[in-house]
Amino acid sequence: MTKSSPLARPYRGEIWRVDFPNRPGDPHLPRPAVVISNDLHNQYSDAVLVVPITDEGLHKRNRLLPTHVFLPKGMGGLTKDSRALCEQIVSVDKSKLVSPRMGELPSVMLTALVTALKKAVE
Repeated sequence: MTKSSPLARPYRGEIWRVDFPNRPGDPHLPRPAVVISNDLHNQYSDAVLVVPITDEGLHKRNRLLPTHVFLPKGMGGLTKDSRALCEQIVSVDKSKLVSPRMGELPSVMLTALVTALKKAVE
């Protein structure tokens, strides 16, 4: 059984399952997301910035957009090949993070996420 984590202490680069509040009927909730806000913010704020992750649309005919980052199965605890949707940055309350965390991305993937995030806002 999973439960929300009102006292969760997420760190940048960690993957958590998130119960996104704006999608109450979504059968895929909780959905994985990577924490992108910095650790000082994560320590003192009640909310964190996350990028949703999906395993949908990775068929050969669907290419990755410049704002997407491919995340292979096994990375950060993911059970399927997935992609981070960097154009869909979301601020969520820490109570929406579902324990335990799934895993952590290596620094090279964080660099790729930052690059994709810049493309989303420039």
